[in-house]
Amino acid sequence: MRNNTPIIFEVPGAFKVESIVGQGAYGAVCKAEFRGDLVALKKIPHYSKSEDAARRVLREVEILQRLQFCEQVIGCRLFFRPVTAEKDVYVAMDYIPSDLSSVIKNTAIPLDENIIRYITCQLFLAIRALHRCQVLHRDVSTRNVLVQSNSQVFLCDFGLSRFFDPDEQLSFGVVTQWYRAPEIILDAEYSYPSDVWSVGVILGELLLRRHLFPGKSNDSANQLNLIFHLVGTPSKDIFDPGRPFERSSVNAKNYATAYIERRPCQPMLTKLLCSSPILQRQEEGVPAPVRLAEQLLQFDPSKRPSAHDALQHEWFEPCREFIDEMISLQDKEPIPKFTNFSGLSLDRLVDAIENAVPVFSEDLLIEEPLPQE
Repeated sequence: MRNNTPIIFEVPGAFKVESIVGQGAYGAVCKAEFRGDLVALKKIPHYSKSEDAARRVLREVEILQRLQFCEQVIGCRLFFRPVTAEKDVYVAMDYIPSDLSSVIKNTAIPLDENIIRYITCQLFLAIRALHRCQVLHRDVSTRNVLVQSNSQVFLCDFGLSRFFDPDEQLSFGVVTQWYRAPEIILDAEYSYPSDVWSVGVILGELLLRRHLFPGKSNDSANQLNLIFHLVGTPSKDIFDPGRPFERSSVNAKNYATAYIERRPCQPMLTKLLCSSPILQRQEEGVPAPVRLAEQLLQFDPSKRPSAHDALQHEWFEPCREFIDEMISLQDKEPIPKFTNFSGLSLDRLVDAIENAVPVFSEDLLIEEPLPQE
């Protein structure tokens, strides 16, 4: 229930809905039995409500469909629309009951450096695949990273994802607040490095087994203060013409520059992460995962490594064969083409959605035969 309105899943008899397991602004997810297996069934409602809604739904559908080549993106088994006239899209995805947030909170689940390294490199592989296809996830958080018992992870929830266009002004009400990069908080331009920042926050949380920047709800100033305290205050010239924060809003710029002048902070991130019990038995000097986190959590987005470059970090050497194999598989895939939304009317957007997602029929359940060797 949300706002006293029941969530209705209009699904065919092939699915036996068991319970709601997640709900957000742009859809709800239930656990369902499908052909003797459990699936996560996502309902994305009302795609014909407005042009904005139609664009968002079409983006999410196309990204999920075209990124299935990436093993670190949640697997989708079926896309369909109900047989009724309701303008909803359903996606049947692999059911993975645990997310990274619950793993970090549950101290009965062991986390050592090898597990953290494996989780982090998989996250970067997912982000690399998205960025290679010019897609920003825009909501990388521990709740959107699903985890198997073997530490295999899958990035999910692409409801806020966008295709990157340097000429387009992106909205700022994105990314779960505690994983939000400084450039988004300050209403500046942002792009791929904002996803990299979010992975850096997750790495810090894995090392500490607690939240890194737990800001007060809907309080951007408090969120920024926590970042200043841990990563240090930048130089005021970061707001100068030609610099990354040039286009910050006036209010954000005034607040940040006043804070920098009155309460300059030295970085505390390294000291904090080095206190992790996981790293206490390390040799002298700054451990490799902390050095990586320092790079990922640079206040200046231009100083953060790309997802591809992050995967070349020395800390990932024990995973090098796996990483190289995954990168090779990604690079064999052609860059997918996405619908150009420019100038499309609501009717044409709805047509594009309905062309991409068929009405459910039993024919959709017929598996295609494997190719003959």
